[in-house]
Amino acid sequence: MQQEVKITVGAAPVGIIVLAAGQATRMGRLKQLLPLCNRPLVEWSIQSAREARLGPIVVVLHPAVAAAGIPLHPAPEVHPVVNPWPERGQATSLRLGLRALLQTEPSVEAALVVLGDQPLVSADLMRGLVRVFREVRARHTLPRRPAGENSAPLVPVGARPVWNGEPGHPVLLGRRLLSEALAFPASDSMRPLLDRHRERMLFWPAPGPEVVTDVDTWEDYYIIVRRLQRQEQYQGEGERR
Repeated sequence: MQQEVKITVGAAPVGIIVLAAGQATRMGRLKQLLPLCNRPLVEWSIQSAREARLGPIVVVLHPAVAAAGIPLHPAPEVHPVVNPWPERGQATSLRLGLRALLQTEPSVEAALVVLGDQPLVSADLMRGLVRVFREVRARHTLPRRPAGENSAPLVPVGARPVWNGEPGHPVLLGRRLLSEALAFPASDSMRPLLDRHRERMLFWPAPGPEVVTDVDTWEDYYIIVRRLQRQEQYQGEGERR
């Protein structure tokens, strides 16, 4: 049974941006549409975002992925956006997603950027990252201040999970970072933006390796297929007992 993570009642919504416009050049085909336990791979990220119930969801799609009918289950909280220039990199998709999110819900507290090739990232994990970010902001301090420093405590402007010292996804961009992300120079990733604000990012010890587990190669894909098949088999055996 999954543990329910309590989200502060009355808090401003946190928008979710699912990035699913990549070209998957290393795999030779669009990984977003690869079958994963009877549904396309990207649908796992979309479904987890819906189950998180944090706020509006913008899904930025490759034109061919949109043409395949993704998202499969339209919902009022899900807003698909097509990136007509997927070859320009992740930053283009992020800006498209942010613009659509702020048009949909101008009062968002933050934006949670989710990768469409991380099907193991759950709704509980998304809510957990938001909860920790809110708790630390409420204390107005980051627990990473150098010893003996007399400057004012740092208030986090964003958050990301970490597994075994490796930063992962999803990445939470606080309200202060949204306008900067929109204006940031073209890049193939969010890395320059996150590096600029590294001292004010909250790094959360993740509960598992799913935050650094994505599908970049066929080997990655088959590992996740086998893992989910074993998980479904185990659950099915438990229900029959």
